[in-house]
This record gives sequence, structure tokens and C-alpha cells, in this order.
Amino acid sequence: MGRYANHEDFGANAPINFREDTTSESYLKGMSGIAPPGMKPKAMRGKRYEDNTDFKASVKWHRNFDIAMFGGTDIGFPESETKQMGLEQKIDGIERKPGRR
Repeated sequence: MGRYANHEDFGANAPINFREDTTSESYLKGMSGIAPPGMKPKAMRGKRYEDNTDFKASVKWHRNFDIAMFGGTDIGFPESETKQMGLEQKIDGIERKPGRR
């Protein structure tokens, strides 16, 4: 069985995990791993990365994933942000599954 039991479980957990896991530290760590020897990524790029992975970015990411995996989405534009908020508010009835292990 996958990490999420159903689509509501996925919608209530995954976008929150996306926002929590996309930090400047994770970006810089990943980029350092692929950088040529003796070079390291600029801290400013990590900051920009984190700034661009906000709520709006998590809605877009979730919508695209939903289309790719489920063949459609209940998070359509232009009201996608409102629907995403509705899914995330369901977390009270759904078990919270933190991001990276």
C-alpha cells in the first residue's frame, strides 16, 4: 500500500509536507551533492527556492500530481487555492503524516 490511503489523505498531507520539506537547507544540500568538486551553491539561490515554494506553488504542484496520477482533479483553476484550503482543513479528521523520514 502507498503512503496515503486515499485521495483525501493525500490532499490533506502532501501539500503541507511539500511546503515544509522545500527549504533553503534542503535545496543547498541537494545542490551541494551534485556540484563539481570545490564548488558550492550560493545561499541566495536557496533563499529564492524557499520563497518560491509557498502555498500557491504547493497548490500547483498538487493539482499537477493529481492530474498525472488520478487522470483528473477536483482542484481546478481558478478556485484551486480555495479547494486546496478545504482539503488541508480536513486534516482534523485525517491522520497527519509528516514529510521526509
